[in-house]
Amino acid sequence: MYKSNIKIISAAFALSLCTFSISATATATATATAIAAKNTATLIGFAQLDVETYAEGPQSGTAVKGAYGIAAPFKAQPVQGFSSAFKNADGTYMVLADNGFGRQDNSADFLLRIYQLKVDFKTPKQQQAKVDVQGFIALKDPHKRIPFKIIHENTPERLLTGADFDPESMQRTADGHYWIGEEFGPYILHFDANGVLLDAPFALIDPENKAQELRSPQNQFNQQQINYFPPRVQQSGGFEGMALSPDQRYLYPILEKPLQGEANRRLLISQFDLQRKAYTGKYYYFQLDDQASNIGEFQLYNDREGLMIERDASQNTLNAYKKIIAVRLNEPGQLLTRETWVDLMHIANPDLLYGTARSHDIGTTELFAFPFETIESVIIEDPNILTIFNDNNFPGSAGRNVNQADNNEIIQIRLDRPLNLK
Repeated sequence: MYKSNIKIISAAFALSLCTFSISATATATATATAIAAKNTATLIGFAQLDVETYAEGPQSGTAVKGAYGIAAPFKAQPVQGFSSAFKNADGTYMVLADNGFGRQDNSADFLLRIYQLKVDFKTPKQQQAKVDVQGFIALKDPHKRIPFKIIHENTPERLLTGADFDPESMQRTADGHYWIGEEFGPYILHFDANGVLLDAPFALIDPENKAQELRSPQNQFNQQQINYFPPRVQQSGGFEGMALSPDQRYLYPILEKPLQGEANRRLLISQFDLQRKAYTGKYYYFQLDDQASNIGEFQLYNDREGLMIERDASQNTLNAYKKIIAVRLNEPGQLLTRETWVDLMHIANPDLLYGTARSHDIGTTELFAFPFETIESVIIEDPNILTIFNDNNFPGSAGRNVNQADNNEIIQIRLDRPLNLK
């Protein structure tokens, strides 16, 4: 009887091992197949800035609720919500914080800034990652260029807040000036190297009817019933991306979402002349994929070709649409040619650079994913390497972990085919 039990248990154990072996083999095969798929980039660097990173400044978040164990109000100014970025000659990154807490009516105590970050990535050769906040440029309007009231209207510096503007895209020209695309107007904003606003905000002109402005529901002139235009830009649908031509002559701001009444789900791209400080009247369209809800970024890498981040509105799911699309400008008035270049939900991670995963973390194994709702910054390091930042919507996004507020993650990927930068 005893021996018979041993045989039965041994047989069951052998069957269990066989089942486990088949399951493990199937999983490994599925992962290998997914990694080998077309448009699979490879993770070569990973870093993250802790969600509760604060910079000097007054208390903030008095009009918001905390989330995921982070209580509001916040002790200072959160370093969060990176909506655009570029690289300095010294290897550091300049990152643009968005309007703060997601809405015009809850971000009056969030100060608009451009932060400088030093990023040491975890790589196959360097096992420790570190992100240092080295300083910031405060955006301000001491010369009173803004033609409507702002939160700090009667102060000397007139520091700008997330109730005044929602900055989402950024370029810097050779003179050190910053050009920022925002969503409330939507406007293009022109700052000097110290963050001082140099011109009145440039409103978006309707390229098909130059007597009209294209405005959002948050537009301050409309709210004050001054020279009213019906809002055709969707809420949170302004200048999410804004490319700069390599000769630094033109900006190409793109709306995040289709205009109201745009049945074909096209996104308007306008051409803005930096010498004339005016729209040229030339425009283009980007056709959204059926699975996408909006774009997060637009960068040109030669005269006519660039990259777009296209995404859906999901988070914390591996069944998401988050892609980098290679695009080409055709003739004005036409659609951009588009081709998927990277699937951000399917990135090979042979060196397991994310490190030790927390309970409920997703997308951190040999098949790495970037499962965030808002992915808004891509930097073209060279023909083969991109750096990508998420926007963590402090403290309300939980894309990596359903129980944890997102950190600011920064990844470097090697492309499976190079870009033509010439």
